[in-house]
Amino acid sequence: MKNKLISLLAGPTDKTKIFRFGIIKPEEYETYLRETSETLIKHIESINIILDEGVPLDLAKSFRIIGGAVIGYFPKGTHNQFYRNFIYCSDVEEFDSGWFGLNTCLSLRGDIIIALGLSPGTMVEISYTKYHMKYLKRELPVLLDMRTITNRIPIEVSEDIDLRYFSNNKELDSNLSAIRSER
Repeated sequence: MKNKLISLLAGPTDKTKIFRFGIIKPEEYETYLRETSETLIKHIESINIILDEGVPLDLAKSFRIIGGAVIGYFPKGTHNQFYRNFIYCSDVEEFDSGWFGLNTCLSLRGDIIIALGLSPGTMVEISYTKYHMKYLKRELPVLLDMRTITNRIPIEVSEDIDLRYFSNNKELDSNLSAIRSER
């Protein structure tokens, strides 16, 4: 199998969204994070995250505990706001394009996007992969965890992107294996 992947980890800052709109229960959250991290570590070399609170940071903490690399990004000029989360990262980088650049271009520093829930920012990150393909000829598969959302993304959006769903860690593992074999 090819080299391990680099993934942007996307998801809501408000982690209660995956409890309210998905099937993950608050009392199962730590187990969900641990088991998902254990699946990711087999295929993912490093995770890129925006250093805000929420599901991506929580999963990154779990991923780092089991030996994974986590690269944290923050918009230029916001160092103080995110400083407390630096300790969860292997490395930290300032992104000089502000929030807009983070939400639209950070995915280009990896091979895939793994989304654990949805929010407006996550939708921007997912949707913008259309333009990465159209203008940069850079296809970025998006893996979206069905356990964390109410419905699939509408076909009006999904037909323009490489969107793949998973409903458990076995399916996540299969999707990641397939993507690695495509590279």
